[in-house]
Amino acid sequence: MVSLPTASDTKAKRRGAPARAARQTGRGRRRSPRAQASSGAADRTRRAPRRNARRQTVGQRIRRAQTVSRAPARPRRTFRVWLLEQSSKKVDAPLLLVTVMLLIVGLISLLSASYPKGYYNSEIGPFFYFSRQLGMAAVGLVLMWIVSCFDYKFYHRDWCALLLYGTALLLLVLVLTPLGTELNNSQRWLFGFQPSEIAKLAIILLFAKLASDMPASVRRIRGLLVYVLLIGVYIGLLAKEPHMSAAMILIVIGFVILFVAGMHIWFLIPVGIGGAAIAVVAYLTLNHVQERVNIFLNPFLDARDTGYQAVQSLIAIGSGGAFGLGLGQSRQKFLYLPEPMNDFIFSVICEELGFVGAGLILILFAYFVYRGFSIARRAADRFGCLLASGITAQFAFQILLNLAVVSGLFPVTGASLPLFSYGGTALVMQLVEIGILLNISRNIPPSKKE
Repeated sequence: MVSLPTASDTKAKRRGAPARAARQTGRGRRRSPRAQASSGAADRTRRAPRRNARRQTVGQRIRRAQTVSRAPARPRRTFRVWLLEQSSKKVDAPLLLVTVMLLIVGLISLLSASYPKGYYNSEIGPFFYFSRQLGMAAVGLVLMWIVSCFDYKFYHRDWCALLLYGTALLLLVLVLTPLGTELNNSQRWLFGFQPSEIAKLAIILLFAKLASDMPASVRRIRGLLVYVLLIGVYIGLLAKEPHMSAAMILIVIGFVILFVAGMHIWFLIPVGIGGAAIAVVAYLTLNHVQERVNIFLNPFLDARDTGYQAVQSLIAIGSGGAFGLGLGQSRQKFLYLPEPMNDFIFSVICEELGFVGAGLILILFAYFVYRGFSIARRAADRFGCLLASGITAQFAFQILLNLAVVSGLFPVTGASLPLFSYGGTALVMQLVEIGILLNISRNIPPSKKE
């Protein structure tokens, strides 16, 4: 006879099921201390790989950081390595070639023009001027090549332009002291060199830096007043020497840099008015300016005194004709022209080489200016563009000014012909500036290479 389970039996089974399950799994029974210890060790063993992994990761990071810190620092590039890197880049070969050609022709012309003056002066000898110019040309060529291997971005540093500006300012002040040397009623030399040549490069560097760092300053009247003040200090000191040709060159350099940097065209109106006012004041207050303007209008009024230079220059140019009298055959250089190897060397060239020879030299100068502005147009950055524009503008205006003086189109000033006229300071500074141009050409991006 089968007995059916009662309700009390069912409840007892339900109460006993968890106990049996606990006994089967071992969870419900009380473990001994040894079992608990072994179980904890097992758990720690199971969790150890993850902790070790974390510890190993942190350790690897620490060791990696220590390895990086202990790694040898990147060696600094020495000046020699820097020069080699820059010299490995290609320069603008046409500019270098035309520079060397003009320098060689200039030295030959200087030898021809200065020979009589040295010959009649027994203390110096006929080759005095040529030998000194040749030595300065050698120094200038070496400096030109070194500067061409020196990255022009170095001049973009704040202290560089300001240091050169302050140095030129100090030298211009010292010229006006008893330390300066007076010659031909002008006190322009200090210990044998002209600080005005350094002032030209100082204005180029300072204006190029300011206009590249603060482009908006050239579009505002307040910003332009800063440039006017910086260049006005130099012009005031140059007027005291007096050296008005250098002052005009500085004005043209500053204007070209500001114009290329984005100065508005209508700013030319107040600039023109200010320039005309300065010219009128200079004419009314400076006696030598009045004399030169009057002689410019008619040099034959006083052909034996104040108009002597202009008259003799015109005679030399007219005597050359189409093909000239021949190299070394000039007659006006025999104590007729007062400065045949300096300001009026182009008159001797016209007399000896004629219209054809002088025209070829002018073509070389024109190509030189073209290459300079071409480098400025293709420069790697704004500072390089403004720097190249200022240097090229200096050469272009100084060439035009000298040609205008010797041909009677402008009053007689002390503007020399670049790379031709006698003057060691001017020649060295001009070659250094050409070296800066060559370095800018080294760093032209490949996409802008010709």
